[in-house]
Amino acid sequence: MDEKIPEVASEQFLDLDSDWGSALAPRGAGGGRLRGFFAGASRGNPGEAGAGALLLDEKGAAVWKCAKPLGVRTNNEAEYLALILLLEEVERRGAPADIMGDSRLVVNQATGKWKIKEPRLMELAGRAARLLKSTKCTLAWIPREENSAADKLSNEALDGGGATTGETAPQKTSFDPEKLERVTDHIFIAHGSEDYAVDTLHEACTCPAFRRYRKCKHLDAAFVLLGK
Repeated sequence: MDEKIPEVASEQFLDLDSDWGSALAPRGAGGGRLRGFFAGASRGNPGEAGAGALLLDEKGAAVWKCAKPLGVRTNNEAEYLALILLLEEVERRGAPADIMGDSRLVVNQATGKWKIKEPRLMELAGRAARLLKSTKCTLAWIPREENSAADKLSNEALDGGGATTGETAPQKTSFDPEKLERVTDHIFIAHGSEDYAVDTLHEACTCPAFRRYRKCKHLDAAFVLLGK
């Protein structure tokens, strides 16, 4: 039996700059709008974590799926990173989407309804909020049982089957660790034809390759330098 794809839940939150008229229009009005689902999982909290996300077209067919291992993260960090991965794909496609997830905390924090008490989540919430605004996506909470497709992908990432359908990252090329300038315990500057900031704590880099594929040679080189 085909997996049931959920409808948008009635409990929907938007930032104040969103297009309310479009978001609150009857479902199906306007046509062509994508639907996205995200989920994060952590075995240990914190422990080994994975992110799952997918995009569906107006007919309910999957046009993009992602199952990404995240290393050691908490449940909340994994949920945020899954949402960010999804929103970055929406941004790359240039088409707004109705986004859904089963984490009340992430949905409410990313849309400004709840305050953020944990400093480690502030940066992730800020990134998610900026992407929501720039992509003009809606964000809604749905029960976990209606988010089974994304949840399954997050667990596939944990079980070593992480993969992204569609465009894949190019073969990794090496970057000389000696070209990395250490600024703090976790921040490096990768010097080359262009300089990029590398953050090993949050496993991020400002280079175009990382923004597109969520991995890059600069981050790999930084981990080599740290002996990880």
